[in-house]
Formats: sequence, structure tokens, C-alpha cells
Amino acid sequence: MKTTLEVPLIAQRPELPTGCEITAVTMMLNSAGFHTDKVDLAHRMPYDKKDRDKGFIGDPFTDDGDSIYPHALVSLVTEITGSATDLTGATLPELLAYLADTRHAIVVWVGEFDGFHTHALTITGFDDDNQIIYFNDCWTDKADHLSYADFETIWARHDHRALSL
Repeated sequence: MKTTLEVPLIAQRPELPTGCEITAVTMMLNSAGFHTDKVDLAHRMPYDKKDRDKGFIGDPFTDDGDSIYPHALVSLVTEITGSATDLTGATLPELLAYLADTRHAIVVWVGEFDGFHTHALTITGFDDDNQIIYFNDCWTDKADHLSYADFETIWARHDHRALSL
């Protein structure tokens, strides 16, 4: 089985040097027909000084920003779309089945990728026959792919965090 979605590629730079999560969410929302802007969403997302599950730590408009996790973004995505699904803890087969069933892109948190301890990618599809995950990477500004095994390794580093519509 092969499933691919049309997901607009949006670069996080130069405006959001540490805003990969909200840029990945912007790609997800735009692919579903919700025309949003990464800078506007970066201003609207929650912020917190210590807890990534409550809000973004730091400032995504600077090189000193940290991260935000799916739980903290559920309310913003729900405000825009009417619903959001925190897929954190899903298995890879569950994640891919969700994408195939809903036809919605999925934002995933990965670790030790693109030189970052924490990074977010937007999953745009998969190919079961060739064991490939397709994604948009807002840091490199490229559509790319990884093997299931390589993807699982970097996704597991951030406890299988994921968010979709």
C-alpha cells in the first residue's frame, strides 16, 4: 500500500529559526484546507517557561528557542479546525493507518535529526512495499524520505510524539 498527500512545503527560516513545530503544524493545517501562516500561529501558540506540554519554551523567533510538545498544541489546532488528535504513543503501523484512513498529514517529533536534539517533521505519506516514510522538513526546506527503521529510531527518541487533525 502506498499513500501520499499533497502537503505544501514551508520553510521555518528565516522568521522562525527554532520554530520547527509550529511550521510543521502550519504545513499540516494548510494541507487540510485551513490557510494559516506560521508567524501568526507562532504568536498564537501557548508559551511556558518550563513545561513543553503546556507551551513553547523560549522564543521561536530566535536561535535560543527550545520546543513545544503535541499536548500544548491541541487547543490551538482545535480552535482552527474544530478537532485535533494527539497521536503520542502510537505505534508506526497505527500512525500510518491513521494517515491512510483520514488523509491528514501528521506532525511528528524526532530526536537527533538535522543537528537538533528535538525537531518536528510533517509526515506526507508512506510506501509499505518499500518501507519508506515521506515527510516535509521545514529546516532543510525539502520533501524527503526515510526507511521505516530509520524513522522509528529518530521518532522513538522523542517518545513517539505526534499530532494530527
